[in-house]
Amino acid sequence: MKHFITMIAVAGLAAAAPLQSRDTNSYFFTFGDSYTMTSFDIDGTQPTASNPMGNPALGTGTTTGGVNWVGYLTTVNNASLVLSYNLAVGGASLDNSLVNTNVEDMVTQVASFETTYSQKPDIAPWTSDNAIFGFWIGINDIGWAWSSNDASVLIPKIMAQYKTQAENIYANGGRKFIFLNVPPTSRSPQIADQGTTVAAGHAKWLAAFNTALQTMVNEFIEDNSGTTTVFYNTFTFMSKVLDAPTTYGFTNASCVSDDGATCVWWNSYHPGYAYHKLQAADMKEHMHSFGAW
Repeated sequence: MKHFITMIAVAGLAAAAPLQSRDTNSYFFTFGDSYTMTSFDIDGTQPTASNPMGNPALGTGTTTGGVNWVGYLTTVNNASLVLSYNLAVGGASLDNSLVNTNVEDMVTQVASFETTYSQKPDIAPWTSDNAIFGFWIGINDIGWAWSSNDASVLIPKIMAQYKTQAENIYANGGRKFIFLNVPPTSRSPQIADQGTTVAAGHAKWLAAFNTALQTMVNEFIEDNSGTTTVFYNTFTFMSKVLDAPTTYGFTNASCVSDDGATCVWWNSYHPGYAYHKLQAADMKEHMHSFGAW
């Protein structure tokens, strides 16, 4: 049976539920860019019940000034033990052969998963029932490509490769997936400060990317039976926060503060840990079908 749950984020912060039990392990494999990365080293300390992030320490190795959404979903916003294997790399695009950002792309991240974890080793004895695979990519594809590439030509190529990567995980036994679309980075200080023409061009490309991503996810579900799949709309959730920042405890929608909490933005392109805490709490409410949240 196919389970497809399309999630549109809602305004407001759901209360973070305490960790209720640790008798069922869930293995959370994540892929993406700096919005996801925790600087996890697959050759370093592996996640355990007493250290579910493995390496490095919780709240380090991110671009938030503290914990990011992966850390919150692993250690706070969950109902049973979650172990985090986070292969995301800052600056990553989906495929360097399409948009080259000169760092390890998501294709390589998935290949690293296949090399290290696909055979369900003792360090991560996951099963199709207890492993969740999360993808949040596209911010850098858009940022690097929008001004010099036709969206109607490049985005279909990106989506074809995206689907291939998800299907590689499926072929290795993955059956639970969460896809996050691209947030409104057109409204980040880095893009907005370049003027309305740049911001509008970036936003148009971003909208085309997110529309294509929704279509790709639908096709992935149709072509691969037995999945439980969540499509989480980060664009909608962050837009709500940026539209009413004081409601969420932020000074305004455009300020930057490296304390990670005063402003939405930790730096000119990345939201701080306070934003990630909000998003993770909202995501949790949409992830009950996976069993760990």
